[in-house]
Amino acid sequence: MLFKNLFFSHCNLFSAGGKAIVFSLALAFFGNSRSFGAFFLFIALAFYFYLRPFFEAKKYFFSFLIFLIAALLTISRLPAESVKWNFVVAAVFGLAFFAFLGIKNLIFIHRASVYEFLNNFVFFLVFIIFFMADKSSGWIFWGYTSAVLSFFLLFRESIISRPGRDINLFSASLAALVSQFVLAVSYLPVGFLNSAAISLAAVLVLKDLTVSHLRGDLNRQVILKNATIILLFSVIVFIASKWQP
Repeated sequence: MLFKNLFFSHCNLFSAGGKAIVFSLALAFFGNSRSFGAFFLFIALAFYFYLRPFFEAKKYFFSFLIFLIAALLTISRLPAESVKWNFVVAAVFGLAFFAFLGIKNLIFIHRASVYEFLNNFVFFLVFIIFFMADKSSGWIFWGYTSAVLSFFLLFRESIISRPGRDINLFSASLAALVSQFVLAVSYLPVGFLNSAAISLAAVLVLKDLTVSHLRGDLNRQVILKNATIILLFSVIVFIASKWQP
């Protein structure tokens, strides 16, 4: 009964599951070998599985592309000798890849909820990579520019189906706000995971405010609710953090 409530087709479910397993193995192989051949194999398999069938491939393409880049950057930061951790991380990304296939190929019934989770997950990955990166002078321009572009594309893809106009303007404004927020958070000595969590909370609040505005029901109560959420979440993170010099 649970599977009937979650999935349309069991055949497509098993097919997507098999592709996700191959995706995970290819990513783990790249993490262990760090060779160009493994990189090319992973990219070729990922795009082949995602683009076939081509149905709705363009709708989620940018979040999928950012997800792929994040997967490669994340696995590259692990030591090549850490075979166990390479497989664990690859398995996590494989589950996310399965979710991408599920929403694109109409396997899931509640696709909107799964997509929102995926969109937030990719945001979280971008934040982790941003806060873990070495903030050298050469990184500042390219890394920060890439992060801002990722924010814009993820916001745009998330709200493009909402009613309203000026989606690009809203997305650019939200990306600018988040980019300034993460710059401020990067100076806090709370660790990269806590910094990423605070930034994700800010994204969730901005999404809720934007959707309420586009629906025309943004009011003082909604603003106060979201302000309270971000404040309480930040306090919890600060209390739980081991402050690092």
